[in-house]
Amino acid sequence: MKTDLLIITALALEFNAVARLLSDTESVRHVTGAIYKRGTFAAGTRNFSVAVVEAGAGNVNAAQETERALTFFQPEYIFFVGVAGGLKDVAIGDVVISSEVIHYEGGKAGDVYKPRLSTYPANYELTALAKSIAREASWQHRIDDGLGTFKAEVKPIAAGEKVVASERSATYELINQAVSQALAVEMEGFGFLAPIHAHHKKGIVIRGISDLLEDKAAADAGGSQPLAARNAATFLAGMLVELAKTFPQPENAKSLAIETHAVVTAAFVPAATPPLDNAGWRHRVAKVLAELYEAGPTESSGAWKRAGGKVGFLSNSSSVESQWFAALERLAQGGAGDITIESLLKAVREDFSSNPAIKKFCQDISVV
Repeated sequence: MKTDLLIITALALEFNAVARLLSDTESVRHVTGAIYKRGTFAAGTRNFSVAVVEAGAGNVNAAQETERALTFFQPEYIFFVGVAGGLKDVAIGDVVISSEVIHYEGGKAGDVYKPRLSTYPANYELTALAKSIAREASWQHRIDDGLGTFKAEVKPIAAGEKVVASERSATYELINQAVSQALAVEMEGFGFLAPIHAHHKKGIVIRGISDLLEDKAAADAGGSQPLAARNAATFLAGMLVELAKTFPQPENAKSLAIETHAVVTAAFVPAATPPLDNAGWRHRVAKVLAELYEAGPTESSGAWKRAGGKVGFLSNSSSVESQWFAALERLAQGGAGDITIESLLKAVREDFSSNPAIKKFCQDISVV
């Protein structure tokens, strides 16, 4: 069941905060018994299909539910939206978006405890978008309830297996020493990102700050959790509106436009020189390359390697289209080897000189 976006939550109040953003919702049941709410998020002229699920607390639950939902819905973007405890430099109601999630509880227990940390970075495209929204505070206009103004930060988040309720706890001391760069602490983000990286998908964690460790129970009793969940969902809405500006239109929308516009070709031609960091353009290129190179970019004699691309970061465990998109995303970040988009399309053109889509991509970036 193809769905544009997938939202994972841990708690019912987080689920409800996201579900309030959707219209035309329906319940969808997985063969395992998992139940999702699927609906529509209207972002200007683009409607996203969105599935949201309550996974339960903990990294293991988050990993299992994310893996299952990824396979079921095949989304383009995945978000974890929820609440977290603030460690430093934040206030209740602020939002922290993960630049990375650090699992702080790995280590070797001897005479001296030696932390062995594991880290998953968030997707580069989503991180860059979140930084832009946070910097410009463009999500704030969606909150108009007199409860004050809040800031957003794109920073590291610490994830473990315990609720951290005091700055005097041993767990807090471990976090403070080993993960001092983290602004927030929670229990699901690391498990959430693990299957996303395995499938080469795009994911990020969005957390509203519901307490500051000290006086956690009093903060929760005062309604800080619904406030934090609301703010996290509000920041998500801001990201979706911006994503809609470059997200590919569904095929039925393209067909409708062709039927109702006199100038058909002008409606869907990319800009004269589309940047490689345009996600919609990369999606189109990846789809065509997956059809032309069924073995994926790791093929020994394929265009990716001939054009100078690295393959060590790629995996053949995901779909061919996902492999190609992951390769193009890494190319956009500048970490794919000596390859450029120009050298790649030239190599592809050598193999498929008469393919009209490849000709068009070459024209888009002025490859002659």
